[in-house]
Amino acid sequence: MSLKSIRAKKEHEIKQKDNTIDEENLPREPFTQDELTEVWNTFIKDIEKEGKMNLAAILSIDKPKLKGTTIHLTFPNATNKVEVERQSYDLLQFLRKTLRNFDISLDIDVNEEMQKKFAYTPEEKYEKLKEKNPNIELLRKTFDLDL
Repeated sequence: MSLKSIRAKKEHEIKQKDNTIDEENLPREPFTQDELTEVWNTFIKDIEKEGKMNLAAILSIDKPKLKGTTIHLTFPNATNKVEVERQSYDLLQFLRKTLRNFDISLDIDVNEEMQKKFAYTPEEKYEKLKEKNPNIELLRKTFDLDL
């Protein structure tokens, strides 16, 4: 090791100390559910403009629910959870800076029952329609319709 490299190393360490962020002095302003929803939708619009349609669609699946400074999200499968976790740094940075609260964190759950059941057969389609409008059964009986 040369004297020049030791001096360069010490200068680098001093610069690192100057660049460290004092986490105690970061803002922690309170915010509401409505403010969170507004900023959340702004983030979704921004990433859509960047062409990240998949992430935008995933973030639109569930509305964020605020509990303290933790944002709770529920997705229908683990793939969505992994994708959001992969992009969570950018999301959290945007939310923290915009809402001026650096205590914000994410809590993501998977609820497979959320996943929509798709109707494929005519009987399944009919049952779906009947759920939406029970009068369909009356119409089918009145006109003696078949599936």
